[in-house]
Amino acid sequence: MIFRGCFEVPESGKDYSDYAQNLSNVMNGMLFFAGFTFTVVAILLTSLPNPRTLQSQFTLLLLTAIFYLTIFLAFYFLIEVPYHVGNVPPLTGRRSILNALILLTFLLIGLTFPLLFLLWDLTTLAITSSVIWLGFAISIFVFIFKPFQKWRANVRL
Repeated sequence: MIFRGCFEVPESGKDYSDYAQNLSNVMNGMLFFAGFTFTVVAILLTSLPNPRTLQSQFTLLLLTAIFYLTIFLAFYFLIEVPYHVGNVPPLTGRRSILNALILLTFLLIGLTFPLLFLLWDLTTLAITSSVIWLGFAISIFVFIFKPFQKWRANVRL
């Protein structure tokens, strides 16, 4: 058995395409929930009579943390799919750039919350969400992107 991510994959060459499709479906669900959470925060920011109250800021911070968690899980499932498919194309410079751009997009989407909070002059919330975003960015890089890059460089074609 080879240990890849959180799954043990047998060397027998079994077809995991159904499992990969399920991971893809879960990823799409996570992205849907992330979009919903982002929309809720945007609506709350524009419709709350006073977003500076402690209850409002706590709610916005909790929703921000939920957003980061769903984005982390979506990115995890996005990267987990290639571990279970039969044919993985060779890693070329073009695919490496595409992988880096996908990572950058996920990370930049996370920066929208601190920027939104700055627009509404919620400085403490912007700083707190920036710290959470920094932890989110580091965890994606350490726990998802780097192991994937290592696996991708060693995949047998």
